[in-house]
Amino acid sequence: MRIQWIHAAWFLLASPLCAQIPTLAEAKQELAAKHYAQAKALFAAYAKAHPENADAEAGVGDAELALHEYQAAELTYRSVVLKQPQMWRAHKNLVIIEAQLGRWEEFDRERAVLRAARERGAEGISARESDVIDSFDVPGKNGGHWIVREYYLPVGRSLTRYNFESFGADGRVKEYISLESAEAAKDAATQGDVLRSDESEKHDEQARQEQVKDFVLDWYTGAAHGTIKSYPQGEPKYEAVRRDVLRWLRKSKE
Repeated sequence: MRIQWIHAAWFLLASPLCAQIPTLAEAKQELAAKHYAQAKALFAAYAKAHPENADAEAGVGDAELALHEYQAAELTYRSVVLKQPQMWRAHKNLVIIEAQLGRWEEFDRERAVLRAARERGAEGISARESDVIDSFDVPGKNGGHWIVREYYLPVGRSLTRYNFESFGADGRVKEYISLESAEAAKDAATQGDVLRSDESEKHDEQARQEQVKDFVLDWYTGAAHGTIKSYPQGEPKYEAVRRDVLRWLRKSKE
């Protein structure tokens, strides 16, 4: 009988039920190291042991997003914002996910949540931030990976609303396309400036919040720029701008 109890005790100690629960720090370390599958498993284990911890569940969503498991990530982040409506990181990632899934109504709805938070001065989010809202790959020999950044307050001398950015092997922007004020962009270009996506010059608050009525889609490299399309009837929906950018890129990168 004693031998049976010894074997039973050994079995319990060896059981996964007795395995040490990972820490959030360990899970975040795996995520930072781009070990996404391992990170997902660690976050999930911690979240199971601490179901009230929204940060752990958001970590699961972060790993799923990195793994391009968009539908799973959407469900995870929806659960997170039900528990913690002001976790802006989850809302921002939902914007990216809805763009990848082509669900433009949900995409605009999440952006409206973020816009409203900025307008009321909510804690943990700033009107001066920029958000990555989308990414895509352009096929072809001269194609590549592009990310899209939105500016709640228009930035730079050209009052940019969106930047579509392509990066070189050195990690620096080599080419970008901006949706910007046609008038402001024209004024900046006549001054002999080559505009950059990391434009650092600041405008006063009144100029930033000024309603821009004329928009243009401009393409830039370090040595040249040109106009892709004009939007004289006011700011177009992002979905339409994205379509115009992709059409132009696919044609120019053939």
